[in-house]
Amino acid sequence: MSSQEKKIVKLRVFRYDPEVDEKPRYEVYEVPYYRGMKVLDALIYIHDNYDPTLAFRYSCKIWRCGSCAVRINGDAMPACRAEIKPDKDYVVEPLANLPVIRDLVVDFSKIYKRFASLGPYFVTTKSRDKEPARVPGRKFEDFIKVAGCIECWSCISVCPIVKVAWSEMAGPGLMVALAQSAYNPLNEHDPLPIAFAQGLYSCTTCRKCVEVCPEEIAIPEVVFEKLRAIAVRRGMGPLPGHLTPKELIETTGKSVARRDTPFLESIETEVFRPLGAIIDRVGFFTGCLADYRLQHVAKAVLDILLRLGVEVVVPKDQVCCGSPMIRTGVLSILEKLVKQNVASFERLGVKTIVTACAGCSLTLKKNYPDLIKEFLKREMPFKVYHMSEYIVNVLKQKPPMKKELKIKVTWHDPCHLGRGQGIYKEPRELLASIPGIQLIEMEGADQCCGAGGGVRSGKRELSELVGANKAKQIVNSGAEAVVTECPFCVIQIRDMLDALGYKDVKVFYLEELQRQAME
Repeated sequence: MSSQEKKIVKLRVFRYDPEVDEKPRYEVYEVPYYRGMKVLDALIYIHDNYDPTLAFRYSCKIWRCGSCAVRINGDAMPACRAEIKPDKDYVVEPLANLPVIRDLVVDFSKIYKRFASLGPYFVTTKSRDKEPARVPGRKFEDFIKVAGCIECWSCISVCPIVKVAWSEMAGPGLMVALAQSAYNPLNEHDPLPIAFAQGLYSCTTCRKCVEVCPEEIAIPEVVFEKLRAIAVRRGMGPLPGHLTPKELIETTGKSVARRDTPFLESIETEVFRPLGAIIDRVGFFTGCLADYRLQHVAKAVLDILLRLGVEVVVPKDQVCCGSPMIRTGVLSILEKLVKQNVASFERLGVKTIVTACAGCSLTLKKNYPDLIKEFLKREMPFKVYHMSEYIVNVLKQKPPMKKELKIKVTWHDPCHLGRGQGIYKEPRELLASIPGIQLIEMEGADQCCGAGGGVRSGKRELSELVGANKAKQIVNSGAEAVVTECPFCVIQIRDMLDALGYKDVKVFYLEELQRQAME
């Protein structure tokens, strides 16, 4: 390419005027590229040079007002934030879950009417005429974490609950506004009852809202989980369906009821050594479901690690990681669980923990460092890996698999594995390495299955609405089976496929297929 030749980028732009068009269409525009160009710049170029009827919103151009949010290659974000790369093509569409006024302009009136009805306001009866309020900065710490919302409503566009039952939950952005009101130490208004009524326990904590938030507000943690914990302390929560896991943990150490002989009861030793040379030593954190219900998965994990030359330590007195309690705000039970698990693995000299449960690995990585500081007054003593992450990135070798399985599969990204830990490529790499496997990527592989955040246990019907969409995506992929790495996803997807009449579509844990191919 000569120095005089300009690079061109192509944008496929959604066009639709409900007043005159029978259906939406897409038009392709070629735009001269320059370094640092944003999607908003390209849209302005199209408007000024090709079609002045193209409708889209914008104002500040500097990622502060939120008005230019659209979907770019399927991801919701402010158009002024999305930098264009010259080697890519772009599809630009309006935000989802909202009516289209014209082209890329959507109708926000439903959001603003609901916003006004919630009343997330600052109320005080104290006069500040003579002297400003004096408040220690630490009291604003929680408020600061949610204060940055620019009301772009990208989160509304991607929320799986809003998509299937907006009436059940105000939406991530509106719950952020209620959190701002709740965390303002000068506010005399109590928004918690409103938050509870507006779906405080309807969030699956899938983190899709975090993925698209331009301000990177950790909405599941600092809004939903934080407010749920406050609700529990004040006697509003948890929901009745959340009491069973709590009671089971208190009596058995596990959040689910046992079926058959638990894996930890079935093993005769706590230390397993490979037949050949030992290349590493890890502790295996089973999680509740692999111990009490999916024992075959726990056995497959153990067998795979041994075949890879890893000495595996399995403390028989390990207990629930506490994830179901953290997600639902029941924090009073955590100290006992954390102390028990730390003691269990330290008793056997474990330095590295491996687990095949997405929720457990997220909790051990993200929550335990702070919980151990709080309860034990010291640093996290373990390095934690998810099973797929450990095999691909640490061992850097795959299990010895020779048997061809000859099956077409698709992959489901567990929310707590993908968005929670950034683990996407590792399980796909392992899955694709199994002889005879044909991997088909489904549309929306990372879409939530509806089981997380206590929604399956607390609001089963709502969970099933989300799960039905996931099941349809799996079926539409044309795969014979779906594979994943989360026990809750496995159970939820199996139930939803059965409910929709697709019992012939199989559901596998990744380690199950690896173990079959090793035979």
